[in-house]
Amino acid sequence: MNLPEGFHNEIIEAKENKLYTDVDNIKSKVDTSPLNSGGASFKTNVLIKESSSKILYKPSIGAAIFGFIFLAIGLGVLFFGIYPLFGNNFNFAEVEWFLLIFGLIFATAGGFMYYMFYMPRVFDKQIGYYYKAYKFKIHNSNKSASKSQIPLNSIIAIQLIGEHVKNDKGSYKSFELNLVLKDGSRKNVVDHGNLKSIISDAEILSDFLDVPIWHAGSIKA
Repeated sequence: MNLPEGFHNEIIEAKENKLYTDVDNIKSKVDTSPLNSGGASFKTNVLIKESSSKILYKPSIGAAIFGFIFLAIGLGVLFFGIYPLFGNNFNFAEVEWFLLIFGLIFATAGGFMYYMFYMPRVFDKQIGYYYKAYKFKIHNSNKSASKSQIPLNSIIAIQLIGEHVKNDKGSYKSFELNLVLKDGSRKNVVDHGNLKSIISDAEILSDFLDVPIWHAGSIKA
């Protein structure tokens, strides 16, 4: 059976119009408040193009130094806290418990920062997923989004949100780069204070994923 001339084009146009309408409807319902309140005041991650099919985030030098300072201070204080043990036949009465607790808190904070800053954030077209984990478990993957891995075809936009953060030490601006999914939910990728870098990252990811960038403006916290 011969189809009328232009029939295929009409079907394609109808599908495209429906797709744009669906996306507009989702956009109107997507939350524009910060997904992660707060955020760092400095650049925490750098976007790297590893290949034509893979883009990933790595920690910035500033993030590495920041985490190292906390870890070094914590370990140093811990050492001074337990040092009396070595000269007093392990007499725990000589231990500086305040230094021990203080050092443990700082060392734990530094270790946690390293763990979070260095956690891979990878956009991989070969496996078709974005994942935020030290190891992508392919046997656990499925077509739905999870906390640590998201199908690339479920991402419909890149969302940028600015936040004015105030605390006891002053104020600063932080910016979120979030992924918007087909169901209207969002997943945060990075959150730091370098606007120029965030915008550049959004443009690269927008081209890589072929999705638009949605600017949500700035919000005071």
